[in-house]
Formats: sequence, C-alpha cells, structure tokens
Amino acid sequence: MRFSGVESKARLVMALFVVALLLTIGLSLTLYSQARRELANQRVRQMELEASLLVSRLSDKQTENSSNHLKQQLERSHISATVALFSVDRKLIALASTTDRMPDVQALSPKVVFSDAVLSKEDTGTDPPTTVHFRNEAGFEIVETLAQGSTALVLARPVSEASSPIIFYVASYQVIALILGIGLVFLLVRWLLRPYRRMVEAARGSPVRASSAMSESEFVVETFQALVEQLKAKERELAHLHETERNRAERSEHFSERLIANMPSGLVAIDAAGTVTSANARAIEIFSLAETSQLSTVAPPFDGKLQALSIDYRVLFESAPKMAEMIARCLSDGISFRREEVEVIAPDGRLRHIGLSVSPIGHTPNSQEGALCLMTDLTEVIELRERMKLQESLANLGEMAAGLAHEFKNSLATIQGYVQLLDAQIEPADANDDRRQSLDATLNEVRLLARLITDFLNFARPQQLNLSRINLRSIIEDCAGEIGARISQAGIELRIKGNFADFEGDESMLRRAFVNLMRNAVEAIDSQAPDKLIEVTGTIVNSTGRRYAHVRIRDTGSGISPEDMHRIFIPFYTTKSRGYGIGLAIVQKIIVAHGGNVTVESSDSSGTIFDCRLPLLWPSQPVEQK
Repeated sequence: MRFSGVESKARLVMALFVVALLLTIGLSLTLYSQARRELANQRVRQMELEASLLVSRLSDKQTENSSNHLKQQLERSHISATVALFSVDRKLIALASTTDRMPDVQALSPKVVFSDAVLSKEDTGTDPPTTVHFRNEAGFEIVETLAQGSTALVLARPVSEASSPIIFYVASYQVIALILGIGLVFLLVRWLLRPYRRMVEAARGSPVRASSAMSESEFVVETFQALVEQLKAKERELAHLHETERNRAERSEHFSERLIANMPSGLVAIDAAGTVTSANARAIEIFSLAETSQLSTVAPPFDGKLQALSIDYRVLFESAPKMAEMIARCLSDGISFRREEVEVIAPDGRLRHIGLSVSPIGHTPNSQEGALCLMTDLTEVIELRERMKLQESLANLGEMAAGLAHEFKNSLATIQGYVQLLDAQIEPADANDDRRQSLDATLNEVRLLARLITDFLNFARPQQLNLSRINLRSIIEDCAGEIGARISQAGIELRIKGNFADFEGDESMLRRAFVNLMRNAVEAIDSQAPDKLIEVTGTIVNSTGRRYAHVRIRDTGSGISPEDMHRIFIPFYTTKSRGYGIGLAIVQKIIVAHGGNVTVESSDSSGTIFDCRLPLLWPSQPVEQK
C-alpha cells in the first residue's frame, strides 16, 4: 500500500508556492526599478522646467543678474536648489542657494552647453537653440542651459537618496519574506497533514488489512466505513440500553407514584397559586371527595395513581378552616407546621381528627413554589385514647365506689329487714293507718336504692365479656319486644331497617345497652308531639381498611341542649325528674368494652341520633332486610 501520495502532493504544492513567491519577488523588483527610473526622469524634467523658468526671469544685462537677484528669483519661484550663472569663458557671474548643502564651483561649472553652442554657431552662423543638459556629479543632480547674453545657468540639487542601498534593503526584505514564507508553508503543511497522519496511523490499528495496490486514501475510506458500521452497531446497542433504562425509569416512576398513591397517609400537593395539583387515595378518602356532590366532578374514581384535582385548596379544605389557614401561611410566609392536630367535619356529619404536617416546596427558602400537606386520620387513635382514659377512670371509680356501694347495700339490707319486721308486727286490722303506709313507702325507697346500687356496681365493676356469635337485628328486635308495651302505650312508631352484621359479642350486655338507648328515645318524645317515631338503622361501613357495624337510633324528641351534650355520658348526670343518670354511662361502657364507641351524630329540635359503631373482627354476611 502506498502511504506517500498525500505528502508528495503537499511537497509539490509547497514547491509551487516557493516558485510563485520567487516570481512575485522578481516581478516586484522589476516594477520597483522601473518606478525609480520614472521618478528620476520626472525629477530631471522638473529641474529642466525650473531652469527654463529661471532663464526666462533673468535680465539681458549681466550687471543686473547678481547673486541677490538670483536668490530672489529662487524664493519667488519656490525652488529649493543652488543656481549659478557663468559667462561664456566659464567664469562665475552670480551664485545663490536655498538649500543647506551647496556644491563647489568646479562641480557647477558648465561642461557641455558652451561647447554645443559654439559648434552650432560655427555650423549655422546663427545663435543655437536653447538646450538643457542633465548630469550627476559630486552627489548632486545638475542641469545646465544657455541664458540671456551668452551666459549659462546651472541648477543643482542634492541627490535625495542613494539607489543602491534601497535596492539592497528591498532585496533583503524579499529574501527574508521568502524564507519566512517557506517556513510558514512548511509548518502549515505539517499542521494540515497532522490530522491526516493521525487518521492514517489510527487506520493502521484497525481490523481492516490493506493490499499493496491500495492507496492511502482508499485505505482510510475503507477503514472509516468499517468504523461507521461499528458505530452503527454500538448506536443500536446504546439505543437498546437507553430503551431498557427508560423502561426501568418508568417502572421506578410508576412504582413511586403507586407508592405515594397507596400510602396509608394522605398527601396533597398545592402550587403557588393555591391550586390543588394532586392528591392520593387516602387524602380523597379522608375528605370523602367521592361522596361530596360539590367535588365529584374533580375527583375521578381512584385508579391507583395520584389524582389531579385542579381546585382551590380553600374549596377542598372547606370543612377544616384551621387547615386552610395553615396552608395560607405556608404559601405566603414559607412557615412549616409539624404534627398539628385539626378537626374535620365529614360529609356524613362525623367529627374526624386529622394529624397534619405542612411544608413549603421550593429550591431556596425565599422561593415558594407551593406546599405539601401530609395528613393522617387520628380519629380512631383519639377515640381509643378516650376509651382507654374512660376505662381507666371507670376502673379507678369502680375500685373506690365498690367498697362504699357494698357498705351501702349492707346497710340498706339491714334497714329493709327492720322495715319488714315492723311491717310484720302491724295487725291486719291496722292496714290502713298511717304507720303502715309510711313503712310501705320506706320499703319502696329502700328497694329503689338497692336497685340503683346494683346498677352502679354493675357499671363500676370490671366485667368479662361472654363472647358468642350474635346477630344485631335479633338483639334489636328482642329489645323492641322488651319495651314494646311502653312504645305502644305512648303511641310511638318503631322502624327497624338496613343491614345488620353478625359478629362476636356479649349478647346480654349489648341487649342492655340498646334497651337503655331505646328507652331513652321513648322518654325523649313528648306525648303531645305530632310526629312520634323511633328509627333503628343498621349499616356496614369499610373505613381505613377495617369494617364496622353501625347501629343508629333516631327519635323525634326535643333533642339535647348544647350545654348538656358533653356531659350526657357522665355517671349520675341527668335532666330527668325520675332518673339516676347511669343509663348512658352503662351504654358507653358496654360499647367501649366491645372495641367500639357511641356518639351523638346530631341533636336539635327535630330529634336526636345516637350512633353505635362496633368493629367487625372478620368478614361477615349482612342480614337481609325483612
């Protein structure tokens, strides 16, 4: 393979460049010499014209042509030179100069003009015509011509520059330029060929093997084509790796999105304008967006991804003003809130306790791009804490009151024994006297107190649940039958509807709890009310991954006053003229003992709704409504 073709061509180009440069130098020297000759001829013609001008201004009388007169003529004509006037016998008549340098008289003496004039007069017999002669002598350019009255005028001017050194300098400059040009061309060729040499050296290390007839250009092209094929193969491999990495990133992104969407805590993202950009399933469930008609259009069914709501945060958190206030401060001032507790009123009217953390979103503390809200439903935790506190209070109260109640019961038993003994001593003939009536009244009060103490002991004493598989509808129907006489006597309508679950519970204790609630409902309805109704509704609800059985007892009574609402479950607190205030406390203790809670959903002039929520420990089939 021939690897010298390009370098040979480069050397040929460099040789052609040198030849061209030499020709350029020769041509420039020739043009310079010609220009110098033309310039010298112009100076000669100028001096001849100046000499003729001075001749024309001289006087015919030699006595008037003095040196001062000559100098005045030089200055008047603005001629910088030395002028001399000679007689025909070559004697100096006048001399003047306007330059710093003057030639000697011998150099100024006319050499040719008188000889030409004499010869011409001898040949023709008349005065010769005016002629001008130029010569260089003693470093001066000298012009001589005939003047008025057989005199000769000589004009001399110093030579301005020497021609030989100038030519030497120009030639030296051209030679130096030639050497520098050759060097620059050599360096330029080497610089231009450096990538090509590298490419050829790199091509030698490629898998392509060159033949002896292959030129270096063909070898480089073939090597380049082989490299292009390899690059294409690498590009396909890189594209495959990129696709694999992109799929992995998408899977990771989808996993992260599903992780956030399905996390047990609620997550809401808000931009700087206050618009809710996304929310996960738990946040939607906490605020019951799917059940709210106002927001049903912006909360699509959950599909395992973050939901884009595009609504104002004040609309979303309308049921939680404190939460909206914290978000507003976070967006405006960049304030973070950690582990705050707020209350939210659910669409079903229930009060929910939410643990909230709000953090600003931004690259720097001064740039607010939005806010991130992380929330957890603490309702069950707080209810459990309240139940535990209640159980602890009840246990302490039971330990304290059990002894007192026991002593009271013993004393009442003694009193009842003495009253019965006195009653036995009264003769039958005196059955209507006052003493007999007083003893009967005393005995009734003793029995009433004994029953009260028994109820209090049952309330205060820790009881072990006797669990069995029970049906809530059957218990409700049994309770309705137990107080059926009072319901019929009061003219009240009783409705039982909905789905009632089967679960593990203490049947006797639950019957007692529901009997107390239904008895309170009967007593709350005024006998003169136009609408007398008690409605018992059963539902099964899935909440936070657990299932609950709800039993709601609604009456059309006069309701509970707001100031009494928070004290109705306190033992011995009552607003009835004949009551002890122990019934609702017993109901709460029984429901709490089953792991549930009892609350007042609503109470106003139209009636009261008590909600008993009982957890289902395993899936159960609802009882069909009859």
